Amino acid sequence: EKEITAYHEAGHAIVGHVLPESDMVHKVTIIPRGGTGGVTWFIPPEDKSYHSILEFKDILARMLGGRIAEEVIYGRDRVTTGAGNDLQKAAELARDMVINQGMGTKLRDQVFHVDEGMMMERMVHEKQYSDETAKIIDDEVENLITEAAKRAREVIKANRDKLEDLKERLIKKETVEAEEVRKSS
Repeated sequence: EKEITAYHEAGHAIVGHVLPESDMVHKVTIIPRGGTGGVTWFIPPEDKSYHSILEFKDILARMLGGRIAEEVIYGRDRVTTGAGNDLQKAAELARDMVINQGMGTKLRDQVFHVDEGMMMERMVHEKQYSDETAKIIDDEVENLITEAAKRAREVIKANRDKLEDLKERLIKKETVEAEEVRKSS
C-alpha cells in the first residue's frame, strides 16, 4: 500500500507541477491523514478572486493525476479506491464549472444554478431546465473529466522517470517538500 500511495501522490504532484495553470506544489506526504493514504498540498502563488477555464482544467487534471498514475503503473483494472475523494471533488468542480460558472462548451455563458434554499422547497419545485439541458450538462461534465484524464495521462507518460523518482523519494522519506518535488520534475 505504501508504494501505491507513493505513486498516487506523486501522480498528483507531477501533473500539478507540469501544467502551467496549476498552483505550485507545496508538500507531498504518504503519511495517512484523516482517512486518506496521503496528501499533496498545492498553494497558489497569490490570493485570487477569479479563476479561468484554463486554471480549472489544470486543477481537474491534477485531481485525476493520482488515479491516472495508478492506471499507468498497474493497469486500468488495478486502480484502487484511493482516488474516490479525488473523483468526487473533480466531478463537483466540473459540474460547478458548467452549472454555476457558465464554463461549458455547448452551454457557455449560461448558468443553471438552483438556489440551495430549504430542502422541502427544493423538493416541491421542479428544476429550472429541461431534461434535454440536463443531458447536455451531464455530457459537458463527462467531457471535462475525460479531457482532464487524457491530459493527466499524457503528463504522467511523458514524465514517467520523474514519477518513479518522486515515488522513490516518498517511500524513503514519506514527506517531500516543494524543493524536492521540483528536483524530481
